This record gives sequence, C-alpha cells and structure tokens, in this order.
Amino acid sequence: MSNNKVKVHLATSQNCLPENELSAIYLMLQLKQPKIALEVNRLPLNVSFVLDRSGSMSGSKLDYTMEAVAFALGNLDPDDTVSVVAFDDLVEVPVPATRAENTDYLKQLLRELYARGTTNLSGGLLEGAEQVKKNYRKDSINRVVLLTDGLANRGVSDPARLVELVKNIYAGGIGVSTLGVGDDFHEDLLVDMAEAGNGNFYFIASPEAIPDIFKEELQGLLSVTGQNPVVEIHPKENVRVHAVFGYEPVFNDGATIKLPDIYNGDTKTVLAELHVQTGASGMMPLAQVNFSYYDVISELSTVSYNMDLSLEVSSDAEKIRKGIDLKVHKEVEIFKAARAREDAFKEADRGDFEASRRRMKKQAKKLRLLFEECGDDEIKAHLDDLERDMESMDTTTYSASVRKEMKDKSFRTRRRR
Repeated sequence: MSNNKVKVHLATSQNCLPENELSAIYLMLQLKQPKIALEVNRLPLNVSFVLDRSGSMSGSKLDYTMEAVAFALGNLDPDDTVSVVAFDDLVEVPVPATRAENTDYLKQLLRELYARGTTNLSGGLLEGAEQVKKNYRKDSINRVVLLTDGLANRGVSDPARLVELVKNIYAGGIGVSTLGVGDDFHEDLLVDMAEAGNGNFYFIASPEAIPDIFKEELQGLLSVTGQNPVVEIHPKENVRVHAVFGYEPVFNDGATIKLPDIYNGDTKTVLAELHVQTGASGMMPLAQVNFSYYDVISELSTVSYNMDLSLEVSSDAEKIRKGIDLKVHKEVEIFKAARAREDAFKEADRGDFEASRRRMKKQAKKLRLLFEECGDDEIKAHLDDLERDMESMDTTTYSASVRKEMKDKSFRTRRRR
C-alpha cells in the first residue's frame, strides 16, 4: 500500500484477560495520515461563508470578519466555488455561489456590508446550505462556515431544532463548521452544531483573532486527503460494545462511527469500551474492526482495512498484570480529562464550585499517577491544563469567557484524538 495512505494501529488497554470473568477493556484505533505534498490532486472547495451582521457585530468584529473573508477569497483557486451569506433579522447573499475567479470583484461586494438588526441564525444557515447545493459535487469539499457573536433570536431559535437542521444538511453531504466570537454566543449550541455537521468549532475570544481562525479552518479544508472515513466494530460472541468516546456512534450489533474528513498530517484516535465475558484459557476472538475512506490523492478510490482482534485469556495473574498497554490508557485518560472538564463547568453553571473542583481533581489525580508511571510529556501538559482550569472554578474567576475556553479545549481534545 502506498506511503501516502493512512496508517492504522489497533490496540487494546489489556493484552491478556483473566479467565471466566466479565472484563471491561478499551479498544483504540489510531489513524495517522503521513504529511505529503498536496500541490496536485486537491479537491475543489465548494464553501459558503455565513456571517452574522447583527448590530452586536458593529465595529472591529465586522471589520476583522471582512478581512478574514478577503483572505479566504485570495487563497482560493479558480476551480473553487464560493458564496457569502449575511444575516441579521433578514438574510442576504452579497456573493451568490460563483467560481473564485475574479476575487477582487468579490471582495468589493463585501465592502457594502454593515451591522444592523437581530440574529436569524437559522435563516443564514439554511441559505448557506442552499448556496452550496447549487454546485454540489461528490468530488468537492462541500462546507458551510458559520460565524456568529450572539444567540439566535429570530427564525428557528430552539437549540435542538437548530442541531436537527444541521443533521439534515450533513445528510445531504454538506459539512458545517461554526465560529463563535466574544462572550455572548451559545457555545454548547455551536459545538453541537459542529459535531452534527462533522465540522469544526472555534472559540474566538477577541475580534483581532478572527482572521487567524478563518485561516486555520481554510487551511484544513485545503488539505483534505480522505473523505467519509468510517469505522465499524463487529464484536464476536460474548463481547459487547459498551461505549464509544469522542464521536457519536450508531449502535447496531456493534458500532458504526462516521469520522470527520482526514487532513494532511492528521491523527485521529477512536476509543471504544468493550465488555468481554471470558471463558477458559486460550486465544479469544474479540471483534472485527473495519476502517474505510475515499482517498483524495487517488481520485477518490476506496481504501479499506479489515482487522481481526483476538486476546489471550489466562489464569496467570502476573501475565495479566504485565499485559497493560499504557499508550491506550494514556488516550483514555486524556479523553476522560476532556469529559471531566465539561462535567465540571456544568456543575459550576449550577453554582456548585466545590463539586466542580472535586470532579476535576479526581481526574487530575489519575493523570498524575499515569505521568509518574510513564513520564509522558503530553500527559503532563494535559494535567497542568486541567489544574489551571480547576483554579478558575470559583465565584470570582468563573466567567462566560472561561466557560467558552474550557468548551473549546474539550472539543479540540475529543475531536483531535
């Protein structure tokens, strides 16, 4: 198989299980896309930038947003398709879907935008999707990029319905990324929308950071190497998939997990908790794990991996004790740190800062013990970060900005891994 293909590593948290017991173990599938030259074979983009122009965006927010969109236009190729949708209580399309050829003219169209009105987020989102649909092709990166600084207060404003809208958009082959600016947007909603659209979420703390965040999203879209990656876990007899971490699976006899697009140099880690009822000593088949994606570098040919997973079952206590894979445990505990952070700020939202700190402290202790055992610098970085967040859990320091930063870190940890 070509060196350009995704490298796959399959492992479990234990390499040996005790006989005649019900055991909970973790399965890890790690996917690594080697860094390659992408001067050729890049898929064309079909992207709609959906911009909040409500009154709260006046001044530097809108100025920096225009700068960011101008940057994006300047980095597109003539084969790419772009549109710009602007929304307040009304929805307008200053740049209807068009090839990114005369980008200087497109930039001029943006200069007429000014801030006004309220926030019809759903109207802007749906119009952005319609603009992408006009030029939808399977061999393109089809994406809506939504930027807002506020709460939806016109059109569809119920969070559950907005997330359902995004699910419908994604079912039509169009991804959705969300960017939230400042302290007033609903971060839980924007994260849920990004996850429903298999896109990205970004917290932009200050307006001057808008161009850099736009650049990060655009560079990701320009470096897609694999589309529609899917992991399937088919457990064998006496094995059950109990949970999948970081992604929303479809549970059937096992679990099917649709992943976001694979970027150049990307690493993704899928973690699943398996419950295994062992029998007598010997080799026990646990599952078949399948991974497939469309390879952008090879004209969207399908790449598939089919892996059989078995573990030894033994009565040897020492062999069982030594059969722990610390690399898998590292990934599990880092994911749990992200989950502990989210649980902690939900406790803080209720005003129970003691419970919030206690939840984070418990996970920090696990990370510290793991770091002492293996000395991994990445574990130490996550430990330090968690402890810093724990210090923010009191009435004087917990704020909307702190919550958004924690939500952003949690999202990036879960979706990066």
